Amino acid sequence: MIFSVSEVLARARTHYRSARLLLAGGVAQLLLLLLTYDKLLLHPGQYLIVDHYDGIKSYYSLATFLRQPLREGLLEHGQNYPFGEYIFYTDIAPLVSVPLHVLVRLVPALAPYGIYLFDVFMLLGLVLSTLLLVSILRRLAVPGWLTLVLSVALPWLSPQAFRLKVGHLALSYTPAMLLPLWLLQGLYGAWRAGRPTGRWWLGLGAALVAEAWVHFYYLGVVGGWLGFFFLCWIGREALARRPWRGLAGRAAALLGSAVVLTFGVLQVLDKRHGDRPAGSGGYDWIEWKFQFGALFRGGDFYKIRFFLERTNEVPYESTAYLGAFVLYGLVAVGVLALVARYQHRQGLPDPGLLPPLPGPTNANRAFLSLLLAAAVPLALAALGESIDVDNGNYSLHNYLNPFLWVHKVTDRITQFRALGRFIWPFWWAVVLGFAWYVGDAWRLAQARPRRWLQGLWVGLAGLAVADALHATHFYATITQRPNLLAPPATEAVRALVGWNEPGRYQALLPLPFYHSGSEGKEGEIYYNVDPDDPHCNQTYQLGMVTGLPLMAHKATRTPSYQARELMRMFQPGGPDQALLQRLDNRPILVYLDTTYYNGTNNMYRDELKDRPEVLALFNRGPDFIREQHMRRLAHQGPYSLYEWQPKK
Repeated sequence: MIFSVSEVLARARTHYRSARLLLAGGVAQLLLLLLTYDKLLLHPGQYLIVDHYDGIKSYYSLATFLRQPLREGLLEHGQNYPFGEYIFYTDIAPLVSVPLHVLVRLVPALAPYGIYLFDVFMLLGLVLSTLLLVSILRRLAVPGWLTLVLSVALPWLSPQAFRLKVGHLALSYTPAMLLPLWLLQGLYGAWRAGRPTGRWWLGLGAALVAEAWVHFYYLGVVGGWLGFFFLCWIGREALARRPWRGLAGRAAALLGSAVVLTFGVLQVLDKRHGDRPAGSGGYDWIEWKFQFGALFRGGDFYKIRFFLERTNEVPYESTAYLGAFVLYGLVAVGVLALVARYQHRQGLPDPGLLPPLPGPTNANRAFLSLLLAAAVPLALAALGESIDVDNGNYSLHNYLNPFLWVHKVTDRITQFRALGRFIWPFWWAVVLGFAWYVGDAWRLAQARPRRWLQGLWVGLAGLAVADALHATHFYATITQRPNLLAPPATEAVRALVGWNEPGRYQALLPLPFYHSGSEGKEGEIYYNVDPDDPHCNQTYQLGMVTGLPLMAHKATRTPSYQARELMRMFQPGGPDQALLQRLDNRPILVYLDTTYYNGTNNMYRDELKDRPEVLALFNRGPDFIREQHMRRLAHQGPYSLYEWQPKK
């Protein structure tokens, strides 16, 4: 293909402007990240993003995985002793943690900074998201200034960013949504232009597989989005009587190979897959479904409130606030459309307040239309199989939910039980579509020229900036907690232990005992016990100080027989033979917190009050110590350490 000199110069200018925007956006986001997470980033190893719930569970799982020898493979031995657990069920992003494990074992000097490197990788996803958004928005012909503003602001405003607060770090990785979108946009553009598409197909497949190994929900969320996009695309081509079979074949090959290289490989790597349940509890639970009002209700840290919002707070799984830029922008567009319609009815000339929507042959409109159409079925799935109406007095059966029909065939769809996450594609489709429209409106106002209209669009972009600044202030203050898995936070626990005898003990048994993550079966006792967060954190500190694996456990999809064997050790007569055979001859270090047994803290008793069989096992904690003739080693306030010889 031969280009004229003017075409070559025009292309060079375009590439130069894009490079400048990429550099400016990347630098701006990096500076904003440093200002927001200055304590964590500038003090390696001293801070964690969060120190509670699922976040600290993931950190502990990562810390114990990184300290074990490489020969242990993918089984993490820091908890659920003597079974251990595969890292796929501990939320530590195997695609990141496995190479990190190799790195810190080969370079021991990096071992104290393993968690820090994990956090840095996750946070740098915000910078990568900005670079991807610059490219995506420029392809959509969004003006440079608006591209720069939105590419820096949107990563902080996306539903995934709120995961930083609850510690779902792998789910907060926004490039997992934006990289496939960027590749899909490139594929669609190359296809329309008649250029080779092979590299785009390969890149898209590789991205889908890679992000599934960051978190398997991305396989459902992004894979579903791509699947519906291809379905809509193929349908459009078929209706227009254009060739579609080649497109369908490549799409089927991409999605099929992605499933094989993720779910299929998982079945091979997970030697316990036959013991794990096909379904999962919590599916269609109201707190984990998307709630429509979440589109208009942001966190309290947003100072610019939309004039219509729900009164109740939004559960974190339902987070999908569109932001002031989109919401007030849609209101402004609606008002301008009404003014234009009124003037048209009066026989007045077109005021030129809004750009007309381009025809269906416009590449950007066609791409965004497919993107939104593909996101709608996932948004319907996010609403759940039933929708509460009139404060729960009525239930609307959501027959438009594609998951409802899949559920009739297999319970495996319930593994994606946190349905609210499937609203993410809809959020991105709406926000990017509106950004594209504002770009056209800006050019129209600039061409007229209409200063007040230009001021309107600049003001709307300013709302995005304000929201982003409020969000960064929130994350700077609510996250970045002292690292409770390392000194000085562990000094009090170290003082309780008081000695170090490596190899003497085989494991650490905390009382009260908790074992969270197994699923209940109908007709069987449900042994799952969720931990009290302060107690859980203290046991993690003990695990780090002693280097011993915990017999307690907190993960997901754990085989129920493991919870049963461990919980039944407290029955009269002690552990079953099945468990004793899994233990070696060394003693077990037992940690007791008496505040949960003397009435000072009744959290566990309240949790188990409707489960008498498990409550009885909990109440036997002190009797268990006496019956097993444990020797007390140390005592400090309500805390004691005992030595237990289970095979004697």
